[in-house]
Amino acid sequence: MTSFIYPVVVAWTWGGGWLASIFDVGYMDFAGSGVVHFTGGVCGLAGTVILGPRRGRFENPEEFEYHNIPLVVLGTFALWFGWYGFNPGSTLSMHDKEMGALAAQVAMNTTLSAATCGITVFLLKFVLVRKYDVGALCNGILSGLVSITAGCGNMECGSAVLTGFIGAFFYQAASSLLVRLKIDDPVDASAVHGACGVWGLLAAGLFDWGKGFDHYHGWSGFGCMAGDDGACRKGLGGAAIGAQIVMILAIIAWAGTLSTLSFLVLKFSGLLRIGENIEKVGYDMHSHSPPKAYAFNGHDPKSSSSEESGSEGCL
Repeated sequence: MTSFIYPVVVAWTWGGGWLASIFDVGYMDFAGSGVVHFTGGVCGLAGTVILGPRRGRFENPEEFEYHNIPLVVLGTFALWFGWYGFNPGSTLSMHDKEMGALAAQVAMNTTLSAATCGITVFLLKFVLVRKYDVGALCNGILSGLVSITAGCGNMECGSAVLTGFIGAFFYQAASSLLVRLKIDDPVDASAVHGACGVWGLLAAGLFDWGKGFDHYHGWSGFGCMAGDDGACRKGLGGAAIGAQIVMILAIIAWAGTLSTLSFLVLKFSGLLRIGENIEKVGYDMHSHSPPKAYAFNGHDPKSSSSEESGSEGCL
């Protein structure tokens, strides 16, 4: 992945390859909705399909709830904080007022999309299951971050809010589809990074802050893409969206094919999945010391004996 699959995608895009000039307008992916996230989402989907679901995942779903919600929240905010490094940092310099203003615009767009998508997914999940799902809120935040990463440098704040809002539906639809197809993606990685990576690339083309679909800014920041005469080029909207679609298809073909072959080799060599007995007892019990993440003085907190023993079952 890091030696061959991802670097080739980078060479096609940030490296100035064929996608950088396709349709005479080129792709737009400011900080990596496609180059980073969609590439990873495609590979993750291939891996989880080939690996197959965990034992009992769809027969006893209640046994596969989040392990530790506080750590999920902490990890989400760590990621969100880090996003301000590579989104505004993708301006690559702040040597003048214009670049500083662009970095500030990127930071604001990143915040608005993440917050909007997180709250929207949270409300969507409540409508679906009538329960408050903090894990869904966290994945919604990440989905909003992925959705805005491509277009954070070429859209207005209102468009960033709309990007996050629509991204919530992309995430929830993909997450629900995975469950319906009985594809076991433990952290919804392919829904967050795959589905919202696709949407992020499309949003960068659709919501570009150029005048309608006539002018296109793309990588030009606050200015339009200009011709040799210095005047704004016209009629680029359709070509720009077409370039984004070609990029999506190219990543699916390249990353999807190679990751599928890699996972198949691992599967048929017996290196992809742990043994049935290890999976049954858990990897903590099999290979780690201590063998449990939490200690209960020898009592199972879920058992009736622990409940009846009163204080003896406490930590």
